[in-house]
Amino acid sequence: MINLTSYLLFAETRMSDVNLDYKETAVATSDSSQWILIAAAIVVGSLLLAWQIQRRIARNAHSSVSLFGDLCYAHRINGKGCKLLQAIADEASLPQPAMLFLADHHFDSALATAKQTMTLKPDQLATIAMVRRRMFSS
Repeated sequence: MINLTSYLLFAETRMSDVNLDYKETAVATSDSSQWILIAAAIVVGSLLLAWQIQRRIARNAHSSVSLFGDLCYAHRINGKGCKLLQAIADEASLPQPAMLFLADHHFDSALATAKQTMTLKPDQLATIAMVRRRMFSS
């Protein structure tokens, strides 16, 4: 019986020492509410950014620039040819650059008008001939 009593007394003393050690080495925890606010701000910011990107894509989906780019892609016209067609449409004062793709007489009249105001180099004329073949050859 003495053994059991002394063992319990020793265990209680030992536990109180451990408790004191724990209190002395306890580390103060930081306030986690600031991290929750930061995480919420990041989530909200990401959602707003995704929404703006989606709106911009939807807005550009039906514009004259995207139609012109899609037609150039469909006819396999490279970037140099697309820039040249855009310059021809600008010089011919076409309201819609995609009008060049409607028929060959639209293309030829716009090219004739553009030749009056801009000078075309031989490599540009070769590119125009290649583009015209791709657009109107059956």
